[in-house]
Amino acid sequence: MEDTSNTVFKLASDFINYTNSSVFLTGKAGTGKTTFLKHCKENEIKNTAIVAPTGVAAINAGGTTIHSFFQLPFTPFIPAAIGYNSNDAANDKHSLVGRLRLNNERKDVLNKLELLIIDEISMVRCDVLDAIDTVLRHVRSQYSRPFGGVQLLFIGDMYQLPPVSREEEWQLLSPYYKSPYFFNSHVLENHPLVYIELNKIYRQSDSSFVHVLNQVRNNEIDAGGFEILHKRYQPAFKPSKEENYITLTTHNSKAEAINFAALNELKGSLQNFEALIEGEFNERSFPADIQLRLKPGAQVMFIKNDTEKIRRYFNGKIGVVKKIEKDKILVYCKGDSTEIEVKKEKWKNIRYVTDKATNRIEEEEIGAFTQFPLRLAWAITIHKSQGLTFEKAIIDAGDAFAPGQVYVALSRCTNLEGMILQSRISSHSLHTDSRISAFAKTQKTSDAQLAILFNARCLFQQDEILKLFDFSTHVLNVKALLSFVETHQSSFNTTAIPFAKDLDLLIAGVNNTTLKFHVQLNTILEEPVLPQENTTLQTRITAAVKHFIIEFDRIKQLINSCPAITDSKILATDFNKLLQELFHDISYRLHLLFGCQNGFVVDDYLLHKRQFIKPPLSANSYGGKVINTKIKSPHLALYKLLHNKRELLCEEKNLPVYLVANSNTLDEMATYLPQSIEELNQISGFGPVKSKQFGPAFLTIIKAYCEEHNLLTNISAKQVIGKKSAKNINTSTKATSLQMHKQGKSILEIAKERNITIGTVEDHLTYFIGKGEIDINTLINPEKQLLIKAALETSGQLGNKQVKENLPETITYNQIRMVRASLQSTPFTQSYS
Repeated sequence: MEDTSNTVFKLASDFINYTNSSVFLTGKAGTGKTTFLKHCKENEIKNTAIVAPTGVAAINAGGTTIHSFFQLPFTPFIPAAIGYNSNDAANDKHSLVGRLRLNNERKDVLNKLELLIIDEISMVRCDVLDAIDTVLRHVRSQYSRPFGGVQLLFIGDMYQLPPVSREEEWQLLSPYYKSPYFFNSHVLENHPLVYIELNKIYRQSDSSFVHVLNQVRNNEIDAGGFEILHKRYQPAFKPSKEENYITLTTHNSKAEAINFAALNELKGSLQNFEALIEGEFNERSFPADIQLRLKPGAQVMFIKNDTEKIRRYFNGKIGVVKKIEKDKILVYCKGDSTEIEVKKEKWKNIRYVTDKATNRIEEEEIGAFTQFPLRLAWAITIHKSQGLTFEKAIIDAGDAFAPGQVYVALSRCTNLEGMILQSRISSHSLHTDSRISAFAKTQKTSDAQLAILFNARCLFQQDEILKLFDFSTHVLNVKALLSFVETHQSSFNTTAIPFAKDLDLLIAGVNNTTLKFHVQLNTILEEPVLPQENTTLQTRITAAVKHFIIEFDRIKQLINSCPAITDSKILATDFNKLLQELFHDISYRLHLLFGCQNGFVVDDYLLHKRQFIKPPLSANSYGGKVINTKIKSPHLALYKLLHNKRELLCEEKNLPVYLVANSNTLDEMATYLPQSIEELNQISGFGPVKSKQFGPAFLTIIKAYCEEHNLLTNISAKQVIGKKSAKNINTSTKATSLQMHKQGKSILEIAKERNITIGTVEDHLTYFIGKGEIDINTLINPEKQLLIKAALETSGQLGNKQVKENLPETITYNQIRMVRASLQSTPFTQSYS
């Protein structure tokens, strides 16, 4: 016969892993709800976060509190827009969103969140859930989807501890809600949950005891049930110390009084152990006593599961302190063969962050609480006993004040024989809210949910496939990049805009293709079969993936070779961030596509999805510290010297690049070779003030370079019409020299007739050698050319000064430059293509 508990467990697991449906996992005490939570955490395949309504519950669940995770105020939330302000006693939709203070890191976590688990859901008030819904829809910009498209798993038992709702708070909320319970939140009333109930009880095996517990849970106890309970009513019961009974009581003051009275009766000195608190750890979230006071003979309870493989103890196991040493405590538990050596344990306070390399949501420790995992255990409150199991307990629940308290207390016990009632259980101490019973009766059973699972799995697979081929975010990201470059055009080099436009066109083309593909997909997805079992769909996906992998690889390579350069560190930082975001999005898309090369198989795809690691981006737009080899300059060596001087001045005077000389200014100085302050003022970016402040430093370098290379100023070629780039150099004076050369005149004759230097004429003719309009053989004999070519081959990319050192003195710098020009059509230029 099939184990129904395993069937229900698998049903719940399938809904969480293979659908987007939100689930309420419930069940009586001891049915394995905590086990399922642990299973989800250890086997998660979605980006998951765990939250709980209280600090202690959050620490025990391994998560964080609801209010901390969402930065929610503690005031009630009104699910309407009625004009509350941030300083009022309540919040509405507008004031809640308006007062949100989520940093980019937290927004990133919320945007990447796929599954949110809320433990102890019975204690969560309805308006808190609507507040969560409002925040998620707003941050994720998915206003039409419940919880902004995040799947929720609610774990808890509505028949146990209820939400805290003070009278003044409920007065504000009651006009909008039917009850304080989470299931009456507006978001869940409009979008019903999948209701799954775990039905196998592991804690108790006595069928009569289980029957009575069910009666108490449902507030349907009959005379037979009262008779069974009253047989356990023994108000004068005094157990021996060796029996290790624990008293469960309604109020904290009662539990403390019992513990301290028993501790004081013991002989021996009192030992005090102070907890170590590191980082952030809220006092209300302390999982153990900050001051643990013990004596040998004290009855204690373990409050944490053993982290060692041998599992010597578990949360709720009771024992007696036998010996106390400095760093360890020896505890004996009845039935064990040896004493347990207890050492201090650490509880972590975590927050959720996005791993920058993998895009996955990870836990980051922000605080720690270290203490012995023990507390005095002659008595404990019913509230703190939730989730624990006791073989022997004395229950004082006659003053139960909250719905479900009696049920929680009774259900902690494993059997009737180990349970003693110190106060009589009467009908008035049994509180069960009829609204809970009404809600449970309207929910579909687990058997009915099996039929729902198929449709939910289909929708989930459809959603994953459509998201795989949704490239809209890439379109938005590249548009943002292009807009940024166009806005700051004057601060970037001339290749930046062509690059961004080409990238925009590529992505737009890919997106247009996928929009057409979506029409086909939607038609095929209408077929009543699981997408991964649809052969027609699989054929189309395989073909599409093959095509898009090629396209996105092209886009990725283009981004990695980005030629955009700016001297502004601020602009470079912003540009690099936009480029990196686009690059990682494209890389992630490629990763997902590679996961479907052989078709879409949901298990394989989800596993592959989690294995993504962001690749490094090699492109960097900041030109402040790196020479841009794509700079178009006839004197790249001079440009480098001016660039280095600029960097030194910026560092010495702690000035940004643009206040000294940007790339365009350096390029013009290297092109027009100004020789005086008056000529420097004609360079873009210079004026009388800047020329006076920085001019001498740059002019010294330019003059030395010109002297070494036999060059004169070329400032007459500068057209002062706004800010012109080096490519707009006036070539009319060069053309005159070319014309005279073609008439058969020598360099010396041209210089004399034009009243310019020989070096200037050689510069002009070198320009046309590079253009292929002058045969170098008309200027330099073949023997000299061979010598220069050999020296250039030996020296590689070294400057002319180093090349000349390996040549006869009769060979000039300009002759070297002429040979260089003849060897490459456009010297010192590598423009973007």
